[in-house]
Amino acid sequence: MKLDELIALMKEQNILYLLSVLSIAMVIDFVSGVLAAKMHQEILSKKGINGIIRKVASMILLVFFLPVALIIPGKTGIVLLSVLYIGYLLMEIQSILENYQKMGISITLFQTFLEHLYDLLKKKG
Repeated sequence: MKLDELIALMKEQNILYLLSVLSIAMVIDFVSGVLAAKMHQEILSKKGINGIIRKVASMILLVFFLPVALIIPGKTGIVLLSVLYIGYLLMEIQSILENYQKMGISITLFQTFLEHLYDLLKKKG
């Protein structure tokens, strides 16, 4: 496969869209974490800086794998990258929901939705 074909495939598979959604989820997670800490008067600059450093390091790693996926033969690299991004996005969503729960926001609607989504995916697989 040529480089142009791989880049077109990456666009077709919405890899950059996934990365964008993941970036937004990371920002929401950070902001909701800060709000939850503020509500419980647990704001510590050390924790905040560690959180920022982790988010930046994660984003650097996720962007690093974009060209790596192009090196892997066939569509395997794109599939692996998609799995990595979706897995990381699910972890961010879980963290956001935990922050909401700490703030006292009910997440039962989200949990029900995720359970139904899981059951649907389980039936297809």
